[in-house]
Amino acid sequence: MIPADIDLEDLAFQLQEDRVAIGGVGQDYPIMEGELLETLAHADARGFGSTGIVVLDQTPVQAADQRDIAQELLNLTGVDTVIVRSPGSGAIVSDIHSRSDIESAQWHFLGNNDYVAATRELVDRMVDTPEPSWILLSLLAILFFTAVAVLAWFGLGRGDKNKGRVVGERATV
Repeated sequence: MIPADIDLEDLAFQLQEDRVAIGGVGQDYPIMEGELLETLAHADARGFGSTGIVVLDQTPVQAADQRDIAQELLNLTGVDTVIVRSPGSGAIVSDIHSRSDIESAQWHFLGNNDYVAATRELVDRMVDTPEPSWILLSLLAILFFTAVAVLAWFGLGRGDKNKGRVVGERATV
C-alpha cells in the first residue's frame, strides 16, 4: 500500500528527469544527489541497466510499503530497476534482475547507512555475481547420473561373467 504522504507522481517526475528523487535529505546532504548520479553512471558503465533511486525522508510505518512504492515507480517510469531507501530500510524491484540476485545483494545494501556507497556496492555485487544457469546445471546433473547408471549397468554385467572363473595357473578348492 502506498502511504498517503508519498507523492508518487512527483517521485516519478523526478526519476524521469534525472533518475534520482531525494526529499528533505537532499537539503541536509546537498552533495548526495550528485554522488548518486555518479553512482548511476557507474551502474550504466557496468551494464546494470537503467536505474532510479529514491531517498525517502522517513521509513513508512509499514516497511513493506517501500516495495509497493518501488514497484509503482518501476511501472510509471520505465526504468529497469528502482531502489528505494529510507533510514534503516529500503526496497529494490527490477524487471531485469532476478529476485534471488536482489535478495543476495540487498543485505549489505540495507546494512550500510552511506546510501551512495551502499548503492555502488549493490551494483558491483549484482554485476559481479551472476545467477547460475539452472538449465545448464540441471543438464550436467542428468548427464552425470546417466553416465553413472550406464557404468553401473555394464559393471554389474561384467561381474556376473567372471563368477566361477579360475584366474591364474592354480586353483584350490
